[in-house]
Amino acid sequence: DRDITVQSTDRQHLWNSSDAAALAGASQLPDGLAAESQALDFAVANDADLAGDVTPTFRCLVGDRDGDGKPDANEVPNVCDPGADVPASGPPWVCANGVCTAPCVPADGDTCNTIVLETEKTTDYAFAPVIGIDEGTTGILSAACRGSCGAGLTGPVDLILVLDRTGSMTTTDMQQAKDASLALLNFFDPAIQHVGLAVLPAADPLNRCTNAGDDASGIWLVSPLSSDYKDNPDLDIDGDGTNDLDSTSPLVSTIRCSTDSGRTDLGSPISDSTYFNPDALSELLGSGRPGVKKGILLLSDGGANMPSSEPNPCLYARQRSDVAKNNGVEIYTVGFGVEDGQSCGDDVDPPFAGQPVTQVLAKMATQPSSDNCSVATTDQENTDGDHFFCLPKSEDLSTVFLAIATQFAQGSRLVQLPPGG
Repeated sequence: DRDITVQSTDRQHLWNSSDAAALAGASQLPDGLAAESQALDFAVANDADLAGDVTPTFRCLVGDRDGDGKPDANEVPNVCDPGADVPASGPPWVCANGVCTAPCVPADGDTCNTIVLETEKTTDYAFAPVIGIDEGTTGILSAACRGSCGAGLTGPVDLILVLDRTGSMTTTDMQQAKDASLALLNFFDPAIQHVGLAVLPAADPLNRCTNAGDDASGIWLVSPLSSDYKDNPDLDIDGDGTNDLDSTSPLVSTIRCSTDSGRTDLGSPISDSTYFNPDALSELLGSGRPGVKKGILLLSDGGANMPSSEPNPCLYARQRSDVAKNNGVEIYTVGFGVEDGQSCGDDVDPPFAGQPVTQVLAKMATQPSSDNCSVATTDQENTDGDHFFCLPKSEDLSTVFLAIATQFAQGSRLVQLPPGG
């Protein structure tokens, strides 16, 4: 009995260590190398006997909310991506209890949201050796996921979208931005995630669908933080036969009616120190919920050339983003079709004079990153875990917006995999 008690105690300790290590590893996803290293280091730090006895693998875990035995539409590759060798449905997907999972291999370029640890520990017996049994082995499997994990995004956030409506955004480009913004709203839960909208150039206060004649007479914030975007759904924005969003919501209707014109001020919509008009930061600080994570998602397809009073408009944009970040706001930036060498041509001084637009967008983001936005490396840039993304205009912008939504509202949690998953 004493040997059984010792083994049971070891099993509980092993379970606790394995779960904690899995959670530590999941916090680093989608960086598979960092996740594996963190999990192994955490496991051994908690129990040195586990060295060499922890085996990490990865999964893509998504929802099957309608119970049809297939991954939900839009979750692959938006939530995670097990790679082109895994079909949209069927094996190797395993579905049960409202979720689906498939093997995922970060080393192959897959984007994984779940780490699985198989741990094993041997208990030396005190009394059983008299009957020829010297030890017993205990094995544990722990799984932890980062993001929506098949259950929706549970993290409360206050998020302001800042959309570029300048003249370089064609009708097709604007439609992409609208579709991506609406897809993000469909992905969110308005009871948990509140969303507002700011635009550049400044909008006409009397008609927020259009831009003002000049930024001084316009407004940046065209829709305050909102939780009404799904109150009375009458819009099927993803074509699945179910109404998703409420067309009467000011947030939804303003996104849908946006038109393009004007020049590019990347800084003032975030934090306006030139015209002192309502901006994203003032809305987040003034109307955001206490204790709730706050963020800004900025989309632009060009370099800053406004305000006209600023000799270095790209530097001004970086400075205004720093003000927001210093107030605890996370900033995500998206370079939309700017991989073709566009530069901060209006800046006359370092550090951005003559530099690529993507460089200032990368530096405006939280966790400032290097500019890695060539066509050949776009996928690498969008899966490296930082807050800067880029995408050619020929590709679906919704993928990037949903990846940002998942990253921003995520957390790491233990999960139960489907049997056989």
